[in-house]
Amino acid sequence: MKIMKKGVICVFICILMIVSTILPVSGTTVSKKVSLTRGNTLYVGGSGPNNYTKIQDAIDNASNGDMVFVYDDASPYYENLMIQKSITLRGEDKNTTIIDGRKGHSVIDINYSNVTIHGFTIQHEAETSNWYGILIKGNDCTIVGNIIQKNSDGILINNGPGHIINPRGHNILNNIIRNNQYSGILAVIGGLNFTISGNTIEENGDSGIILANNVTSGNIIIHNIITNNHRYGIIIDGTFNNITENTIQNHVYGKFRGTGIWIQGVFGSSDNRITRNNLINNTIQGFQKKTGSLADIFTLLKLNNVWDENYWGESLSEPVRISGLFIGWLSIHRGPLRGMSFNVFLFPWPAYDAHPAQEPYDVPEMS
Repeated sequence: MKIMKKGVICVFICILMIVSTILPVSGTTVSKKVSLTRGNTLYVGGSGPNNYTKIQDAIDNASNGDMVFVYDDASPYYENLMIQKSITLRGEDKNTTIIDGRKGHSVIDINYSNVTIHGFTIQHEAETSNWYGILIKGNDCTIVGNIIQKNSDGILINNGPGHIINPRGHNILNNIIRNNQYSGILAVIGGLNFTISGNTIEENGDSGIILANNVTSGNIIIHNIITNNHRYGIIIDGTFNNITENTIQNHVYGKFRGTGIWIQGVFGSSDNRITRNNLINNTIQGFQKKTGSLADIFTLLKLNNVWDENYWGESLSEPVRISGLFIGWLSIHRGPLRGMSFNVFLFPWPAYDAHPAQEPYDVPEMS
């Protein structure tokens, strides 16, 4: 028995010695596998010997995966930037690192996917401009921690000739978007799977956020402060969008008398969730509209959106009615008016918030 015990102990010691020799090699191999290769950093401004003086020059010399870091000592930078590679453009401080497009084109024109813009004031010094703060024509871009002001539209997401048909995957986070001539954020051909979060969007001449076109789907709009825009707080055209925990306040002007959230759509605009928002002092707090062929009316009226647990500016114990309208059209297939359509029928399409919140939610404001 003693001999057997000694044999077991010897075998155990041998195993320990073998494992102790293998583990360091194995650990080194694993660490090599998980190590990530980072791109280079190119500098603009500052005092480095090889730093660039123009942001566009640094962008032109960057490669995919690189960062262009911009110091604020030479700010404002009067440039109209074109980005056609996957890079990060990073400012030293959003309050003091200013890119000004003057009266020229868009301040930043992104014509590529996987681009990040972080830490700038992006503006046109002219009081009126027909150009955008940021124009995006790719996918999966991130716009984070900027001040975007005094442009035609703050951020425009568009396809245009040869551009992405259904843009997707953009993240617009923690920006201050204000005092633009028209909208804060405008996606004219809709979008898929955007996240718009933590932004302060205020004092824009038309609307806070517009996601147009009925292909808009799967977007999340959360934790934004949207106030004092001229017409709409948010206007959405599409399905399966989630608007939650935003403050939408003081939209009281304009042709449509100011609307907090406007849901509209052709052939649908359904299955959107509008929950736990503060809707305060908007002339029309919420509204939904559908348009479609008269032949589709019964199908379309079955498609609904969910409004639930929103705060409507006061403590309410009864369900809140959200006004809505279905506009039916009649298409002409014969005769001199062939090919034309006319709106010939209006049908109420209301919704209800069955569980209105008794007090406002706390949505922190960007500083």
